[in-house]
Amino acid sequence: MKTIKLVLLVCISSLLCNYSCDKDETLNESEDMIAVNAGGPPPANSLSISVPCEGNSWVVDNPTATDNIIVSGGIKNWTSSSDKIRTYFYAKATGSIELGIKAKFAGNTTLKVTFDGVSQEKTFSSSNNFKKHYIGSVTINQVGYYYVELEGVTAGGGSFGEISDVLLGDNAWSSNITYVESDWFYWGRRGPSCHLGYEEPANKDITWFYNEVTVPVGMDPVGSYFMANGFSGGYFGMQVNSETDRHILFSVWSAYDTQDPNQIPAEYTVIPLGYGDGVTVGEFGGEGSGAQSYLNFPWVAGNTYKFLLKGESNVANSTDYTAYFYAPEVGEWKLIASFRKPYSSGPHLTTLYSFIENFHTTMGDETRLANYANQWVYDTQGNWYEMTTAQLGVDSTASNDVRFDYDGGVSSTSSNSFYLRNCGFFSDNGVPYSSHTRSANGVAPNINFSQLEVPSIPVHTEVDRSAWSVIDYSSQEDQGGEGSTGRAADVLDGNVNTYWHSCWSGCSAAPPHHITVDAGAAITVDGFRFVQRQSLNRTVKDIEIQVSNDNSNWQSLGDFVLAKTTANIDINLPSPATFRYFKFIAKVAHDGTNNASMAEISAYLIE
Repeated sequence: MKTIKLVLLVCISSLLCNYSCDKDETLNESEDMIAVNAGGPPPANSLSISVPCEGNSWVVDNPTATDNIIVSGGIKNWTSSSDKIRTYFYAKATGSIELGIKAKFAGNTTLKVTFDGVSQEKTFSSSNNFKKHYIGSVTINQVGYYYVELEGVTAGGGSFGEISDVLLGDNAWSSNITYVESDWFYWGRRGPSCHLGYEEPANKDITWFYNEVTVPVGMDPVGSYFMANGFSGGYFGMQVNSETDRHILFSVWSAYDTQDPNQIPAEYTVIPLGYGDGVTVGEFGGEGSGAQSYLNFPWVAGNTYKFLLKGESNVANSTDYTAYFYAPEVGEWKLIASFRKPYSSGPHLTTLYSFIENFHTTMGDETRLANYANQWVYDTQGNWYEMTTAQLGVDSTASNDVRFDYDGGVSSTSSNSFYLRNCGFFSDNGVPYSSHTRSANGVAPNINFSQLEVPSIPVHTEVDRSAWSVIDYSSQEDQGGEGSTGRAADVLDGNVNTYWHSCWSGCSAAPPHHITVDAGAAITVDGFRFVQRQSLNRTVKDIEIQVSNDNSNWQSLGDFVLAKTTANIDINLPSPATFRYFKFIAKVAHDGTNNASMAEISAYLIE
């Protein structure tokens, strides 16, 4: 963060008047601003720039608090003095600029306001309406990102107030201050993604694409997707889904243009051709749609992982894409999945690239970085070619000047490696669409293609549920809110048109929700099958499965993601599990509400 010199408001004199330097200075929207305790009023027309906290603020190092405090309208529900809140903006010019906030307080409240390590405490009087509060003047010495940090000192009325905006300027600054505006709140809070578009060998039909990825220690915050092998039909890389859950993700888009996989016609449906042990296959939507697969794998920052992608046409008007993953902890190539895409853009791999993105809005203030090294392609004639040149690309969040914290090029620590970096509000951003050339390694990957696992579709045989029963649940809708259904037992009745629903009619229930099932005796399963409510209302997204042999001591089998689809969703376990009891825990719904529903839950063996 560039240096910001805080010009503290000067008291007239505590010996000559009864005013305190911390006394509140406020005005209504329709009133002129009068500084009652400063060395004079702020400049005319000051505080004319409003930086909305809803789109530009984060609680430092606390995404849970960010989710609870930075809400619609700005900063609310702020009760802990340990929460430091930073609001970011980008300055395109230098000079002195006025600073304030727009807020209301239930009682007299003192906040600590900090700029680059220089702080002052300000006390604000209670008010029923939002008012502008003048704080002081700061000096911007360099172009780049800055933040205003607020800490609670004393709370009036049980909270540290509601703050809708950080206020800046006068009108002369209006074209030189950039921040996330309301139309961009979601994408602006996620932050910009950036890409490396590799220069492919000319006039070659590419069948295989090889890449290596290393995420430095500390550069892997939750919400990161380090995509390694992107192509015209999809993408393949590794994610950080939570503090305990990491995925190897491989997705293929349908050629049919829709955000809803349920709208894809049969002839455009991406067809699974096989997948590896422990891999879950389903559908995705929202950013295009198609088929998706993922492996729960605890990859580690600092280790180098290898990605191998194959693309070839085996059936007319389609291309088969197959992904393999190599982890040093395992020591061999592992099949992730293979998909057939009808109406693909061509019979071979094209438009090869990598990208880095954040997919959690609460983590848009955290920097992530990945090094991409040793890119090679293999053509239909059996020749390897090294790709050493790449162009830095950016998404619309960056190209529309919503966020500037994106970067990429040749690594400063290794001349034969590229890197990508995004988010965290750094100011030394890269130049979009600039070209970068790394040093060549000159040694092609040593891969015996004949030893790679050949994709095949395993047969899933459902386990007999006749002895199963629901013995516990967090809540159910049994007050008529869902008519004749809504009970937890409905997940075992074999009817996809009935379903369990969390309690809502005359009551309320908050996640995590759970249902506990007694299988009647010990069983061994290779996976679980879920069927979402067929109307797709209140569908569950993030779940956990726990198992037990005594209904007392529980073991987690992991966190999983369920697609928003009416089709069967199969969750393959990394290894067979034996248990008598299992607990289905619904953590997050697709619609973001506290509710949840589920039509059917079963288990299966893989033959």
